[in-house]
Amino acid sequence: MSKSASFILLFLLITTISVAQSISGVVADADGGALPGATVMLLGSSAGAAADIDGKFLLQDLPSGKHKIRITAIGYEPIVRELITSPGKTTHVNIQLQEGATSLDEVTIVAKSEATQVREQAYAVSVVEAKAFKNASQDVNQILNRVSGINIRQSGGMGSNFNLSLNGLSGNRVRTFINGVPMDYFGSSLSLNNFPANLVSTIEIYKGAVPIHLSSDALGGAINIITDSRPIDYLDASYSYGSFNTHTAAVNGQWHHEKTGLTLRVKSFYNYSDNDYPIDINILNTETGKLDEQTTEVRRFHDAYNSKMIWAEVGVMNKAYADELMVGVVLSDNYKEIQQSPFATGTSAYPVGEATSQSDIKIMNLSYSKKDLLVKGLNARGYAVYLDANEEYLDISPNQYDWFGNYTPDVHTTTGELGRKTHFYLNRKNLLANANAEYAINPQHNLSINYSLNRLELSGHDDYQPQNNTQFSNPNNVTKQVTGLGYTNKALGDRLSTTLFAKGYNYLIQTNIASYDGTETEFLENKEQRMGYGFATTFFLKEGLQLKTSFEKAYRFPESYEMYGDGLNVIPNPSLVPESSFNYNLGFRFNSLPQRSNRYTVEINTFVRNSKNYIRFEPQLNRSTYVNDRSVLAKGIDLATRYALRERFTIGLGVTYLDLRNNDKNNSLYGDRLPNEPYLFGNLIMTYSISNLLSSQDQLTFSNTNRYVHDFYLKWPSLAASGKSVIQHRLTNDLQMTYSMQDGRYNLSLLVSNVLDTKVYDNFNQQNPGRAFSIKIRYFISN
Repeated sequence: MSKSASFILLFLLITTISVAQSISGVVADADGGALPGATVMLLGSSAGAAADIDGKFLLQDLPSGKHKIRITAIGYEPIVRELITSPGKTTHVNIQLQEGATSLDEVTIVAKSEATQVREQAYAVSVVEAKAFKNASQDVNQILNRVSGINIRQSGGMGSNFNLSLNGLSGNRVRTFINGVPMDYFGSSLSLNNFPANLVSTIEIYKGAVPIHLSSDALGGAINIITDSRPIDYLDASYSYGSFNTHTAAVNGQWHHEKTGLTLRVKSFYNYSDNDYPIDINILNTETGKLDEQTTEVRRFHDAYNSKMIWAEVGVMNKAYADELMVGVVLSDNYKEIQQSPFATGTSAYPVGEATSQSDIKIMNLSYSKKDLLVKGLNARGYAVYLDANEEYLDISPNQYDWFGNYTPDVHTTTGELGRKTHFYLNRKNLLANANAEYAINPQHNLSINYSLNRLELSGHDDYQPQNNTQFSNPNNVTKQVTGLGYTNKALGDRLSTTLFAKGYNYLIQTNIASYDGTETEFLENKEQRMGYGFATTFFLKEGLQLKTSFEKAYRFPESYEMYGDGLNVIPNPSLVPESSFNYNLGFRFNSLPQRSNRYTVEINTFVRNSKNYIRFEPQLNRSTYVNDRSVLAKGIDLATRYALRERFTIGLGVTYLDLRNNDKNNSLYGDRLPNEPYLFGNLIMTYSISNLLSSQDQLTFSNTNRYVHDFYLKWPSLAASGKSVIQHRLTNDLQMTYSMQDGRYNLSLLVSNVLDTKVYDNFNQQNPGRAFSIKIRYFISN
């Protein structure tokens, strides 16, 4: 193991004799019903917390001794409780508030939830609290697609390829994380389109500048999925069944022993779908060799997908030497039938009937966090993750299929269905590690440092293709290291906050380049170093009105498969160079005063992304490749607004306009919009809730989600035919009804997606599923 990795592991295991205590509890009304949003303040300090949907709260990192807490909620009489905390222990208290005659205008909420604190950072960041989606049959992709500035293009149903765009930059330029750990390298069995909402607590979306603790070569933003890590006991189990024989299930639980801090945690999911949804096909006339002018409805017949995961962790929480110290193992796999080339534009005349892909992944993880490590104000956290993944691609069938599932035998005598015959085995070994420290010199000045390591090793063999055998017979190594430094200053009574940061990037790739016939090889080593920098600042003009601006010069290095292909559909382009971008954001956020019964928020974010050597994918069936565009300029604006009427009715609107164009004045395509990139999209979401319908602890919720995507070009507009190759606009509508009993212990949800059965053509003009139905049951209990 390298010295840097050894240093990180040693850092993670540092312990201290400092002692931290906590106060946890539940806030309820006189009838025992939870009071979500109730405020708990520690008198004599600025510490506080807001009760969650179950009325639970937690105050951490308290000294031993007597404390007074004040509990308030709109429409209830506030009370003060005196409690005593003991070293290394959590004090639990149950609070019941009585309804009061105090007018709403006299109630002031001081404490802010963690989500609100993140939203008020200087960075351009959106926060999604996933508790509203836990009863829905949705994955993380479907949740993210409701956020302004984000557009997700899919090539089909469950398990299909997808491309996420965030404020003009897409693909690998936007990094995804799970609890701060880069998710990009976990493989297709652990991706955003199969990660269920049940596993998620909140999702942070950074648009543009990315804080140094999410240290990676993220060029245009980051998405951090945060799972529930509260020190409580809980069990969360759900099952959903839907159209196209779609099954999703998740079981998650945690056991926590307050006295010893011992914690056991399990997260798991299972997904399966036949994906046999109907599509419209221009059938190939075998006699004339031409496609029919009229379309015929057929069903996909070789597109089944399944994935599963179990993640088990054991460790301690709320101890003198660690707020959290956990070790864990993740086992995950998936299997995918291939209906056509994932990079085909439109629908192929000949479908694929036998080619498949599958993978299995083993992950070991260690995580550590501690506030006030050794000295007050020094917070530390880190992780180490080791991943061993095996992937298999099979395309050896000689048969030729039609869209009715019939086939002609022995048509492909020398090739497979997608191209050259291949039975490719690829092994990936990944070491990911991160160490982060923050020191508060005083309330106005904060320093931070972060180091991350990502080392990837690829090796494999192919039963049919000598090129793959040559290129992957010896390990191909990629090492990325990012070091970040940050300084934060608060002034004007905390109304003004500014963060300055710098990031040092180190990149090393060592690989073998094989000739087309696999008879020759060339060893290539490439070292790159870059320096990025930026700032983020925010100013509160008045209570509830916040101005934000940020800038970052960021870099992203080519991934190994972008430079050297994937051994199946993507051919190598070792001449790729790193891309860079100057990212600018300017916006504001307005939030109505918290004591109002009717609340509304407005967020507007304008952005510019000036990218050099932009890495773009060019689909060409089995000869697809990645290329550098010399200059690409993105400009745009996204708007998000939400209005809540007494927490019973809410309506939210999100709209994004994106102008993404080739900016190379020496190129004949100068000024063209980039192909396969939507530029105008938005959503309108309405919900209506009725409480105490059949009992005092139930709730019935109706929601309506409308999603619009305007026409966009499949190819470069100036190179398209006279009719221009356009992916048609669409407006889809989803309806959902959820009924919860006993304060969310028992839940039933019914969902109708794409109610009007709109024809949806998306990534590379491939048709997505039409109208679909699903039903989900969920059981949740905690204490």
